[in-house]
Amino acid sequence: MSMAKSKSVSVADILKALEKRAPSDTAEDWDNVGLLAGDPKWTTKGAIISIDLTAEAIKAAKAKGYKLIINHHPCIFPRSRGLSRVTPPSLVYEALQAGIAVAACHTNFDQSALEVVSSITEELEITPMGRLHDSGNESFYKLVVFVPTPYVERVRKAITEAGAGHIGQYDSCTFGVAGKGTFRGSKDTHPFLGKPGVLEEAQEVRLETILPRGLKKAILQALLESHPYEEVAYDLYALEQGPSKQGLVSGLGYGFWGEFKRARSFPDVAQSVKSLFNIDGFWVTHPTPSKVKRVAFVAGKGSSFLRSASQAGCELFITGEAGYHTALEGSRGGMAVMELGHRESEKFFLKTMKDWISAEGIQSATIDVPTQRIWSGGKK
Repeated sequence: MSMAKSKSVSVADILKALEKRAPSDTAEDWDNVGLLAGDPKWTTKGAIISIDLTAEAIKAAKAKGYKLIINHHPCIFPRSRGLSRVTPPSLVYEALQAGIAVAACHTNFDQSALEVVSSITEELEITPMGRLHDSGNESFYKLVVFVPTPYVERVRKAITEAGAGHIGQYDSCTFGVAGKGTFRGSKDTHPFLGKPGVLEEAQEVRLETILPRGLKKAILQALLESHPYEEVAYDLYALEQGPSKQGLVSGLGYGFWGEFKRARSFPDVAQSVKSLFNIDGFWVTHPTPSKVKRVAFVAGKGSSFLRSASQAGCELFITGEAGYHTALEGSRGGMAVMELGHRESEKFFLKTMKDWISAEGIQSATIDVPTQRIWSGGKK
């Protein structure tokens, strides 16, 4: 989808474009993503992008005449709070009064935006080696589909490009075995092969692959659009296996773990991190390692990924917040834990989302206003 910058587009069209980059099905079950307030039919010439719904974001939207604000954090959370958040004097109520829609792209963004991994690892000169996982809770499906032989490559290409077939550091992983399929359509059918009412035989391939739960909808859509049959025969099997610690897969896992080309001193790493995230300081467990070779990063609240980082053999785990006892657990296990601040660790949402919006030909502006500040005290 490409949208002219001077033309107003619907909120629904913008969110549809974002859905392709960060499918809502990759969000956690507890999350609240997508359009949270407003009418998808509203039109706008642009969007305001911010981490949270703030008064500054609403003010900027009004000034620019934009009718959409895209946040990282949901403005209504948890879902059960619903209408209690849209009564005065809430910010949601203020946005709706001004005819401004509010959307969130949260854990679906975190799992899908490999651009964030690239931005951080390139700046810190880290070679990314894998994603971090929350105790292996991610689930997979085995997809089996029966394809007429001449169309196997077309279907294989479509489903793997949509995200199927990733195993560790390998992609396009499929298996096929030839066989004979039979079918007979009713008089109301329009079969791709043969005639209605006649028992037909066709040379087919049983094509198998694996796919992450969160990408099921996108992959099945790619399958149905690329398959020539009027009725597509396919099976989905839930799998027990957990994700590989190796490889970077969009829609599966969070952050990254990786290595510097050579071990660096902790003060050197710390200075690079401060510069990249534009922060004055951070919390870190004691003692800190003298040298750091392998490091992990997760934006936001990373407490549930500490064990994954430890199992990957990291000497340093960088996150927004881990929590006191969780950080101690990591430290006692031999891995230093560095806390940048929840919002501070998520700064690359702004840049990445702006790039996504711009790629669709939509105007945007980012609002980077901290909701918390370090206060050192002092006299008036």
